[in-house]
Amino acid sequence: MRFFELLRKIKPGELEEQEEILETTAIPGLYWIKTYFLKTSHFSRIVLPGPGQGNFTAVYHGADFSESAHNGYEIYGIHMGQVDVLTFMACDKRVMRGHFVDCRKGSPTLHRDLTLEFEGDSDRALVIERGIAHIFDNLTGMVTLNQPRLYLDFNNPDFDPKIDVLNVLRGTDPARFPVVQTNRYLAPTWLCRLAVKAQRIQLRWGIKTYHPYRMKTANGKVITFTPQ
Repeated sequence: MRFFELLRKIKPGELEEQEEILETTAIPGLYWIKTYFLKTSHFSRIVLPGPGQGNFTAVYHGADFSESAHNGYEIYGIHMGQVDVLTFMACDKRVMRGHFVDCRKGSPTLHRDLTLEFEGDSDRALVIERGIAHIFDNLTGMVTLNQPRLYLDFNNPDFDPKIDVLNVLRGTDPARFPVVQTNRYLAPTWLCRLAVKAQRIQLRWGIKTYHPYRMKTANGKVITFTPQ
């Protein structure tokens, strides 16, 4: 169908796209949705941007974890202004595990911890709302596609626009995880694209290419460091 013919057939209500939720969990805001894709063979896919702001990142998980028992990172990540929408691109039938702790201020499930087991599947994505700490096992040699949704706020003391992550060491008691305030307002698409452009410009300037980490100490002091 030609593009302009297609536009004439779309009704105004169809422009407001909704997620197709496939499965929920015991933590509200942590759930699986159906992805949009085109088949290029029985198993192969072209994954299309889903409802949201249209940005995406692809994370390749190399052999860094090969000596660890869990084959994954050593720290949880918590975002205050970003919803992660993760599609796990693995086709080797490996079983991955995600560990989650609800850190949202005022949440009825505050500090509830949950583990999910799953295989790679390009036809669905895991949505992780702002303020839910997450870490994954058995990642070596695979790609994670993220279609994040960014949020803004005014004077959120827990949000750092330069590094929107708060990290917690693996093995920490869930009751000792921080309690964070999340951003409330969905960022406009143009601002999301501008932020990505700014990152590309900084990389051309020669800034360090390692992603920084941000930890909160027992007395509430926040420390940021960059791996070498």
